[in-house]
Amino acid sequence: MTNLAACPMNERMRHGVQITTIRKRDADCICEALTGYGCIVERAGKRWSVDLSRSDTRDLPDLLTALKACLDENAIGAVKVAIDGQAYAMEGVA
Repeated sequence: MTNLAACPMNERMRHGVQITTIRKRDADCICEALTGYGCIVERAGKRWSVDLSRSDTRDLPDLLTALKACLDENAIGAVKVAIDGQAYAMEGVA
């Protein structure tokens, strides 16, 4: 597993950030919370994907903080977060 603290904080990511969830309403809620990051919600098989067009690593701390707050405030259990192709899980307070 990659340590996020080791990521250079001034580079553009090749693959950007993608957040995957099971329910469309969760994807819509996440997209609304992260609207400043250029969100697009798309169907990805049986899941929903929130793709973020802003891919500057300097945005990661604020983006992840906003995502965690969204999960907690809206009782979203967990999501998969792919950062530059590396997958992580983030859980909200349920």
